[in-house]
Amino acid sequence: MSEKSISNTLFAGLITITLISVAASRLHFGRELAVAVALGFAAVKAALIGWFFMRLRHEGWIVRGAVLVGVFAVLVMAVGILPDIAIQLK
Repeated sequence: MSEKSISNTLFAGLITITLISVAASRLHFGRELAVAVALGFAAVKAALIGWFFMRLRHEGWIVRGAVLVGVFAVLVMAVGILPDIAIQLK
C-alpha cells in the first residue's frame, strides 16, 4: 500500500471516528460515561496520528520510549486530578 493511500485511508478513518464521537455525544449517557467515551475516542485518534502521521512506526526504541514517558506523565497527572473532578461532578 502506498504512503498516499495509507494517509487517505487514515484520514477517512479519523473523520469516521470523529463522526462517531459526535453521534455518541448526542446520546444521553451519564456524565462520567460520556467523558470516558470522549477520552477513549481522543486516545485512539491521538495514537493513530502519532503512529502514522508522525511516523513513530519508523522510529527507534529511544524515540518511542520518550513518547511513552510523556504519555505516562500525562496519565499520572490526569489520574491525580480525578478525585477533584469526581467531587465537582456530584
